[in-house]
Amino acid sequence: MTHELLAKTFDQWSADGRASAMELEHGDVARQVIAKLGIRAGEQILDLGCGNGWATRILAKMAAGVQATGVDVAPAMVAEAEKIHSLTIRARYHVGSFEQLDFPDARFHRVFSMEALYYAVDLERALSEIARVLRPGGSCEIVIDFYTDSVATSCWAKATGVPMHALSEAQWKARFERSGFVDVATTRVVDSRGPGEASRFTPSHCYPDFSTWVAVRSAGSLWIHASKPKNAS
Repeated sequence: MTHELLAKTFDQWSADGRASAMELEHGDVARQVIAKLGIRAGEQILDLGCGNGWATRILAKMAAGVQATGVDVAPAMVAEAEKIHSLTIRARYHVGSFEQLDFPDARFHRVFSMEALYYAVDLERALSEIARVLRPGGSCEIVIDFYTDSVATSCWAKATGVPMHALSEAQWKARFERSGFVDVATTRVVDSRGPGEASRFTPSHCYPDFSTWVAVRSAGSLWIHASKPKNAS
């Protein structure tokens, strides 16, 4: 896996209109998680793998003076985010990788990521960078659908042509703990809309049939919460 492959793939996804589809597919779960974070006025929040910035903009609207910053490896995704950006909120977007975040130490109160961290080229380095840019006591909120306990997602890497880190819920928790995070907890979040009607289902590479779609929806998204120690430098 390389950053060049990721950028090329997600640039094409942007051209194909898949960035907008991400909000439709994952927006309900993202909003459920974000609503529970207790975001306060003036917080600095980093959105990793922001795509067209849909979650970045949700985060920026959560409280007065919140500054949300989205980062994505794909230039076309960031260009799309900037194109549809609202001047009524404090949000900005940058091209960059998870492994080399162009921000000073202890910049952010929170790091959020929706359906992206398993694409990291170097997962250990990415977790180290997340810890570096978080303030002591800051939290990391990662939400993913691709994890081995959700068996129906096992075909995704082959279907998309993009390598992914295939870890279980327990392995994800262990990875964060090994990287120095504390209060690591995992929760399954189920889309409140349910799977919908079979008659309205459209097959895709990742969801070849309705039963696969139902299985993924039933397993739920994995929300990983972790904190940077308050006494960390």
